[in-house]
Amino acid sequence: MSKSVVRKVSYKKLTQSELATFAANVHQRMASRPEYQSFAADIASLAEKTEAYTQALVDAASRSTPAIAQKELAKNSVLSALDRIAFLLDFNFTGQDVWVINAGMEMIRDRRVNQNKLEAPYQLRAINKGVKGEILLQFRLPEPTRVRNNGVEYSMDNGETWRNGTYGSRTTITVAGLPSRQLVQFRVCSLGSFQLKSPFSEVVEAFVV
Repeated sequence: MSKSVVRKVSYKKLTQSELATFAANVHQRMASRPEYQSFAADIASLAEKTEAYTQALVDAASRSTPAIAQKELAKNSVLSALDRIAFLLDFNFTGQDVWVINAGMEMIRDRRVNQNKLEAPYQLRAINKGVKGEILLQFRLPEPTRVRNNGVEYSMDNGETWRNGTYGSRTTITVAGLPSRQLVQFRVCSLGSFQLKSPFSEVVEAFVV
């Protein structure tokens, strides 16, 4: 490892509830991918500490002094577990960005920007809110200041064909008018100035009610 590639500040500046969601997402992504199985013990530790922290957030709603103190301890445990995961990703990094991104972590980006290229959105999530024919997409952007719009495509045949969904300038987009009671795949790309278009994000899928 020559230098750190994981942007640790991306999770250290999150709100309390956002941190719990972030940590749970890192666990889910890493636990489901074979390339991270050598880190199984650390991934399981993250899951355990995230669960404890989530419960501590609920208990702290009482605003009792012991509950608030326990919440802070649980939060620090989650941050330490994420730091450990970040260290492992850094130490085993071989130059492929997907090694970090597929784990749900954020990359440290080179400050030099290629004005002729846009990076793809990442950490795409498809969330079923229980509304018929609708899915909420959430994602992150490597270079948000250079993005004017984000476009969604969806597929109902396992990626054989893709249909235009909708566009939005934010990193949350609700896709409506989808076929009900069907598993649908989604991907997102970014659009910038001078007709720049990024590659598509990774593909995610969700069941539409």
